[in-house]
Amino acid sequence: MKDLNLIYGKNPVIEAIRAKKALKVFVVNNFNDQKILSLIKDSHLNVVNISSLEMDKMCDGVHQGVAAELKPYQTVSLEEIIIKAKKKEKKIIVMLDNISDPHNLGAIMRSADVFEASGIIIPKHNSVTLNATVAKTSAGAINYVPVAVVNNLNQAIKTLKDEGYWVVSTDGSAELSYSSIKYDFPVVIVIGSEGKGVSPLVLKNSDYIVKIPQYGHVNSLNASVAAGILLAEVHK
Repeated sequence: MKDLNLIYGKNPVIEAIRAKKALKVFVVNNFNDQKILSLIKDSHLNVVNISSLEMDKMCDGVHQGVAAELKPYQTVSLEEIIIKAKKKEKKIIVMLDNISDPHNLGAIMRSADVFEASGIIIPKHNSVTLNATVAKTSAGAINYVPVAVVNNLNQAIKTLKDEGYWVVSTDGSAELSYSSIKYDFPVVIVIGSEGKGVSPLVLKNSDYIVKIPQYGHVNSLNASVAAGILLAEVHK
């Protein structure tokens, strides 16, 4: 069971069913949430009744008595994200460099959805992939935020610049504050991991390198928190 592409918990399962991403649903024998049961029935999904003990073994966290096996996650091309962005008044794309934690990717997806980013770009190598942990952490945003996997981030940057985008990377050593830019242009926000940060060549190919001023005792923000702060500022 642990090998299944599984998501669990009421809200993630509801979002997966609504987005038509669920293949089948598992419920504990005494499950009585009529909203979810009606949604399952209306969606004509196969239901598997199992014991609470079986559900506990299947899931690695709080499942609330329900789980769903999901279809494989689909990525899109960079061109598809660019086309989607053209339909929006505010053109925002997120690029992730060296992000390996699925919880970070899922949380960034939530912020990307909230602040209307057109999509997320990740590299083919040295990056987290779309999986059930990302889906659960995203709280359903994985169903609405397209992800493009590219062979080379710097080649993707060149393509985006040719389309009129300006690239804004984050780096703790930057002199420019993130809030000092107007962002009145199509924007690619580049976020790196806490450990490795944004790679040197991506920084070199950026139009702006910015920092988020910090006033506490720790020396770095979680990547997903940094992404949320930047996205809120750009959208504003």
